[in-house]
Amino acid sequence: MLPVTDIANVELIEAQAAAALQAGSGYVFHDPCVLGTRLNVVVDAVSQDVAYRAACAARVEIDRLDPVFNWRDPGSELSRLNASRVIQASRDLFDVVAAAEAWRALSGGAYSARLGVLLEAWRGAGDRLPERGAMQALARQIAAADIGLDAETRTIVRPEHVRFDLDGIAKGYIVDRALEAAMAVAGVTRAMVDIGGDVRCAGQGAWRIELPQPLSPFDNAPACGAFAMSNGAVATSGCGPRDRQAGADMISATIDPRTGWPVSHWRSATAVGPSAMAADALATAMLVLSSREAGACIQRVKDMAARVTRPGGVTWLGRQRGEPSPQWIEYAPQKVQGAGAPSLWKEGWYANVTFSAPPKDMRREIAFRSPYVAIWISDLDNKPVRTLFMVGRYKEWHEGNHVWWRQNRARLDTLFARSLSTRGSGTYKVYWDGVDDDGRPVPPGRYRINVETSREGGGHSHRYMDMDFSQPRVFEQALPMQPDNGGLEVSFQKF
Repeated sequence: MLPVTDIANVELIEAQAAAALQAGSGYVFHDPCVLGTRLNVVVDAVSQDVAYRAACAARVEIDRLDPVFNWRDPGSELSRLNASRVIQASRDLFDVVAAAEAWRALSGGAYSARLGVLLEAWRGAGDRLPERGAMQALARQIAAADIGLDAETRTIVRPEHVRFDLDGIAKGYIVDRALEAAMAVAGVTRAMVDIGGDVRCAGQGAWRIELPQPLSPFDNAPACGAFAMSNGAVATSGCGPRDRQAGADMISATIDPRTGWPVSHWRSATAVGPSAMAADALATAMLVLSSREAGACIQRVKDMAARVTRPGGVTWLGRQRGEPSPQWIEYAPQKVQGAGAPSLWKEGWYANVTFSAPPKDMRREIAFRSPYVAIWISDLDNKPVRTLFMVGRYKEWHEGNHVWWRQNRARLDTLFARSLSTRGSGTYKVYWDGVDDDGRPVPPGRYRINVETSREGGGHSHRYMDMDFSQPRVFEQALPMQPDNGGLEVSFQKF
């Protein structure tokens, strides 16, 4: 099991993080549309120019690898492999396919990159469930297929029933290569790359990577703890925006390769290891395996651990045998102050808030000039009540959001990243359950929902809606999409 740090170590880690930010050595770059999700690059360097070159080096590597692994692109190398029986692959494609096959053997078939045909069948099913027997028969055919891999010539022989979908491992591989590219720039002391919640960090000093409550679908889900590491990776797989409704059931996006059927929706797995690719694969395997099978699998893996969350509780698997070993900081559940929640919030009502970034900010470019976003609740006199979400938590990101900054800057913390299941690009889903930033319930009444955006290259917007949360009634309000500042949708509903 991962060791839990004592209070002195927690304070030291957070003091180191705060000192790094105050010294101005940390530079942050964000793009909301990379590989269909979001990219954060954090660099400590001797100057801002060096940090920018490192972030650009990471982005160039990501852009180089996207045409290799993007199955949605008919011109990608992966698409060409899936259209051929035999192909001489690039070093990147061959290495990832070989690693996927190795993880398939290591996990007893719980992880598989062969599932393209199965996944296509599920995507085509719409809101109806396919025939279970047919899915299981197809899964058996795929598992029994014989794939040819020749490392010397980098030749891949693809059987008829196999179509590769490398999403569960290629994103981690890209994170690893992007981090290496950033660290290779002279003058960089440490760096972190986060693509859609798959996080890899390296260099001097500790990083703090939070784990939100794994079974929550919201971007601002409260944290249950954090990993503190100087070199390593964290990846999470589980319930998230890719899951969908089928009849009365919520269906997981993760398919058990052994049965052809989705795993339980209410399950999440987080893996910690030396590389993002390994963490990616292990998190998926832990999501599929039973507790007994997962325990046996983790014993075959070197220097890795996993945290599996189900509605009944949390299970830690694995122990750290190598150095450096990431440490887990357990957060105590936040205690609500006062006499208890007002009746409206106690009954389970909450505000569901969705912000959509401006369409023009979805274009792919290396300039990292996407909007920095703050969403918060205030009263009608603009007194801050609760910050719901920020794109990043760094001082230099949010001074440009001067309305939020004036009201909330004292609460800026030293979070570096969050490990969570993959989120979509340009869309942020958060909630408000009627408490303030200190966890104290607020009375029902009228409140203001604010959204503010600013850009590195200039441009600023602050919009808000006044909403009546005094009565338990379902309603929806919206700020329409605008070219420069996006759109906001808010609904009040009972969970």
